[in-house]
Amino acid sequence: MGDSSGFITGLIVLLVLGGFGFLLYQNAQPAEPVRVVIPTQAPPTQNPDALAEIFSSGFGSNTTPLPTVAIPAAQFVAPTIPPAPETDSEPISAEQITGGQPPTAGAPISLPATPTRIPPTPTIAVGDDGVEIAMVNVQDERPADNWRPPSMPVPQSRDPLGRDHYIFARPIDSNATDFGLFYYPYGTGELPLAGLSRVHHGIDMSNPIGTPVRAAGSGTVLFSSVDEQDLYPGSAGYGIVIVIEHDFTWNGQYLWTLYAHLDQTLVRPGERVEMGQVIALSGNTGRSSGPHLHFEVRMGRELPLGYGDTQNPVLWMAPYYGHGTLAGRFVSERGNFIDAQPVTVRSLATGRTYTTSTYTFDGTINQISNDPLWDENFVIGDLPQGRYVVSVEHEGVRLSETVDIFEGMTSLVELSPVTIATPQPVTPQAQSDDAP
Repeated sequence: MGDSSGFITGLIVLLVLGGFGFLLYQNAQPAEPVRVVIPTQAPPTQNPDALAEIFSSGFGSNTTPLPTVAIPAAQFVAPTIPPAPETDSEPISAEQITGGQPPTAGAPISLPATPTRIPPTPTIAVGDDGVEIAMVNVQDERPADNWRPPSMPVPQSRDPLGRDHYIFARPIDSNATDFGLFYYPYGTGELPLAGLSRVHHGIDMSNPIGTPVRAAGSGTVLFSSVDEQDLYPGSAGYGIVIVIEHDFTWNGQYLWTLYAHLDQTLVRPGERVEMGQVIALSGNTGRSSGPHLHFEVRMGRELPLGYGDTQNPVLWMAPYYGHGTLAGRFVSERGNFIDAQPVTVRSLATGRTYTTSTYTFDGTINQISNDPLWDENFVIGDLPQGRYVVSVEHEGVRLSETVDIFEGMTSLVELSPVTIATPQPVTPQAQSDDAP
């Protein structure tokens, strides 16, 4: 019995030792090297902007190509004109502006180098109608390096009541004089010292002969003269002239633009033109006091238009960036327009002053028109945005109103004398017999 137990014990010991040896053998074998698999293409990743991927790939071969114009990342900041030195000026009359003496300090005499200054004794010329006209030149004293920002794109209408209609581009490039002479604005009546005896139906842009003139809007050339022909009876004073009938309307009325005193026309009647296309070269033909472009905006329901069917072009051309337009009414106590009165506009920020005059409504068939929505009788364009004081004088009394000018918009101001009521004595009412 003892021998059998010893045998079994020895066998168990051998099995344990054998198993332990086998484990040692297995652990002593070298491990199989790890195989690294290098991918042959990048693993797919989720596009964080799925909409951008759709736009980049398009929607199919038959779709309209998407625009490729880059969208600016920063907000546009309009350039501004350096402020003029502070001044303290009083309103000046048109006679002061056009006379031989310079105007009072602070008045912005700002125009290009042509035409030349008015001589003390103007030359007398006889017009087609036999009327003697004083032919004069007026100097532009705006510095040549006085930079102006570009005008805003058209069409432009930011007025909350929808009264603005800036739908025409300027007919002159911004590197030339693309604004009207301030001392002879639309609606100006007689300026005897300057030889101007007829109400002005447009604005004058003083530029050297040969300056490119562009179409203010798309349309068809209605009239294009090669010499001084009559557009209206007795209108040979326009000189060489172009009229464009535009292919768009405003409030159901047709629109035309007129370009006069040209040196050369580059389009023919019936020719289709696009906005910005060069149609002529400015000149000094017709009854003109110096090289310039005379520009008119005309509106009506049908042809033929009357000579007075005009609108103030300043209310139809978009202002410069950072600038706006002032439309005003100067009326009597009864609400009637007061004609041919000087108007002074003064910036509260810089002290700079701007001058114009109220329209002259001459009561003839040639009488100008004011805007059907603004109902104005004076306008000043391209005022830097800000706050201004508008002043006029009436029977020795100075009238003033404050107005804010906003970029790309027209602001309206009205000035009128105030009639102070005369106090009346109060008569006590008689008491009745039934009163306590």
